[in-house]
Amino acid sequence: MLTMPQRWRQRGRVVVLLASASVALAWTLQALFAPTVSQAAAAAATADANAPSPAESAASAPRHRPLRTHVEPAAPNPTEPLVFEGYRDAPPFEVVPRKQHLTLYPCSTCHKVLPLNTTPRKLVAAPHVADLPHGKGRMWCLTCHQGNDRDHLVSLRGQKIDFDRADQQCGQCHGDRHRDWHFGGHGKRAEGWRGERQLYSCTHCHDPHNPVLQPRAPGPPPPLRAGLLAHPVLPHATPPAEKKP
Repeated sequence: MLTMPQRWRQRGRVVVLLASASVALAWTLQALFAPTVSQAAAAAATADANAPSPAESAASAPRHRPLRTHVEPAAPNPTEPLVFEGYRDAPPFEVVPRKQHLTLYPCSTCHKVLPLNTTPRKLVAAPHVADLPHGKGRMWCLTCHQGNDRDHLVSLRGQKIDFDRADQQCGQCHGDRHRDWHFGGHGKRAEGWRGERQLYSCTHCHDPHNPVLQPRAPGPPPPLRAGLLAHPVLPHATPPAEKKP
């Protein structure tokens, strides 16, 4: 059995052996990983040295977005151009003909022997109007009249329009009024409000060369029904001034 001093000596030898092993392990790890750490530090230092300055980065950055950074959309399938055929929910109607009431129609009576002149100019020969306030200088005669066929009007797309359907010509610019005319909110109706709808065209009421309606005097009052007495029209009396208390 070991004595106390022997036990202390044995424990001292174990501590010394463990310390030596720890030192040896530390030296071994340092030998293995020291080159890697040094190489990483050297690479980081090189990268920092080669990195551009903030001024150089701002100067080299693109100032404009490339013009073709997006995908070009595919071309749509070709379709036929739309043709206005009225409003879907509008009740059916017929337009009251008007050509029979035009004094100088057909226009080709004179224009068939006159050369076509498309230059806007002042018209001095009768029966053409001397002033065209419609559009305030935005249009001229051939804007609405077919140049090669004066017996027809012309649309903005070059299609012929019959004089009896002048509403199709006017509706190209006055779309809101044209829609109201289709549904009965604008314009006049022939006969009565029952039966088939017969609508007057725009030019029945509006002068196409100056469509603004001029002031008109009011019509006479309706006749008095039998058995009723007409009251005399009295002037408006000025109310008396209120007395202060």
